[in-house]
Amino acid sequence: MSVGRERKKVLIIGEEPSARLEMRILLGSSGCECTVASNLQQALGTMDQRKFDAVVLDPQSSSSQVTELISRINESHPDLIGRVVLITEEGKDSVIGDLAERYSLTPVQRKFLLQQLWGSLESLFCRQAVFQNVAQMARLISDSFRDPFPAGVRALQNRNRRLLYASGSLRVDLSVEPEDGSNRIALTGQILDSAKRDRSFAGVPVKLNGWKGPSAQATAGEFGEFHFAFNFEPIVSLEIRIAEDHCIAIPLPALERRIEERQDIRSSSSRQRTSMFR
Repeated sequence: MSVGRERKKVLIIGEEPSARLEMRILLGSSGCECTVASNLQQALGTMDQRKFDAVVLDPQSSSSQVTELISRINESHPDLIGRVVLITEEGKDSVIGDLAERYSLTPVQRKFLLQQLWGSLESLFCRQAVFQNVAQMARLISDSFRDPFPAGVRALQNRNRRLLYASGSLRVDLSVEPEDGSNRIALTGQILDSAKRDRSFAGVPVKLNGWKGPSAQATAGEFGEFHFAFNFEPIVSLEIRIAEDHCIAIPLPALERRIEERQDIRSSSSRQRTSMFR
């Protein structure tokens, strides 16, 4: 195994026993420690009990169960959503392709499973190792989207999202708000120290990372506050350099467009496809 000395822990989720066994043998021969789960409840229970470096999801069940599973991973294990490999089949359920795009999952076609599965996971592990070597990963301790509210409201995705992260005594309070009528996201935050309320974070650099790398940088103000406005990306993260030798990494849960924006994009794509065949 070429990535690190420790065996990587991989959760394989799928209904078909023969497919699970094939992937377990393949990844086991590459040095991974594999655990298998056959359904949604078993997978969620296993993730609550153990920590995994990656998830391989073989969505042979209904697309609604796959959607729920990925949504639950994104909410409960946001640091893991970027290391989910999704097994796909050409010409099959379009919902699976939409999920891979929305959450920036790594797709591997079933017909190329033997050639591409381990390579895809190894690439994700390398990226994780680089990230962890330069920063301490903060943990999500509060997410407003987990709070209960009336049926139908959540589906509209029109509510600001509040996130609270912790790293030691440090707290980072974030607000994520899609801007009306545009493809822009407003992200505001504040750095606090729960053990030293009067600690100043003025001048602390905060970096915004997108899928392709660093995209913007801000400097914390007098009260530790900072602000970003950026074009929509489903996967973003923050790096906060508290000191020369102390950097905090914050992986945000996958962001989603407003429902009406996604519908506009699909309508536009449909019109373009129609015009192509005229």
